[in-house]
Amino acid sequence: MKRAWFLVFSFFILGNHLKAQIKSDTLPVSVNLRDVNEEPKLIGGRYIFMQSGFPVEKKTLQYQNLNGVLNDVQYGILEDFSVAAGFVLPFYAYLAPQYTMEVAPLQRLVVGDVLATSLFLEDEAAFRANMLYAGYTYGTSDNHATVALGWLNTNLLPASNLFLQLGGSKKLTEGIYVMGEFWYSNGDQTQEGVSKWELDGSGKPILVDPTNPLGSPYKLKYVTQWMNRHTLYANLQLRLISTKNSNKSWSFGLMYFANWGGAYQEQGAFGEVRNLNNMFVLPMPSISFIQRIGDFRPPKLPIRPTYIELGL
Repeated sequence: MKRAWFLVFSFFILGNHLKAQIKSDTLPVSVNLRDVNEEPKLIGGRYIFMQSGFPVEKKTLQYQNLNGVLNDVQYGILEDFSVAAGFVLPFYAYLAPQYTMEVAPLQRLVVGDVLATSLFLEDEAAFRANMLYAGYTYGTSDNHATVALGWLNTNLLPASNLFLQLGGSKKLTEGIYVMGEFWYSNGDQTQEGVSKWELDGSGKPILVDPTNPLGSPYKLKYVTQWMNRHTLYANLQLRLISTKNSNKSWSFGLMYFANWGGAYQEQGAFGEVRNLNNMFVLPMPSISFIQRIGDFRPPKLPIRPTYIELGL
């Protein structure tokens, strides 16, 4: 089917060329034909932070900055294997290898790992995380979508969590793309230092001063509260790739992070009860800059005009 469309397209171009030749006795020396290789190419690797099935090209170094705090460097070691490393200022660093494989036309599989850690914090406050993920990408290098599942282990959560990831890229016009990513997870989390009444054998609160039952406060204990929570991260950007230098791009959009659920109850010394909910929402602008250092794509091949003598 693709060959058939290619032949139709070729005949269409040849027909237009013949019409132009008939109208003119001579063909100009310089013909305003567009070299398809001049088309700015979508810079591979990430959508915004999520990896797609199209890796950074072999022997190509790429730098990315997100909102001034995330500094990421990606390098294509092999055709389908790349590694990324970065810093989230001022405290965190990560390493992220990735392998992709084309399994059918327009279809790619991707597996990878993200290992993150704190840089300067003490062991009690240090952050450690590891997420192994696998995904499937469908489409061309310009227009594609990826679905992936990640298995996250971190010392900030009491148990491992499964992450659903969705990402996509859509070409709007030459050098302009819209792209986005979506992460969602449901699991357990803990809240430290939740105040609860100390209870006696019959389940009643214990007084600090039993001799003063009307004025004495309750004895309190502070516990770690387990709760269920939902986590959502989404980022939508418009990516602008320079028509003069396709190794550089700027992206502008909106990032959204939310953590909700985990309703729990905190009890006070004088019988008061507070019903709390662990809710956190953070919308903010999303600005990315990407610079590809070294471009090892095949060289551009100029399209030469074909002269056909009609004998007119």
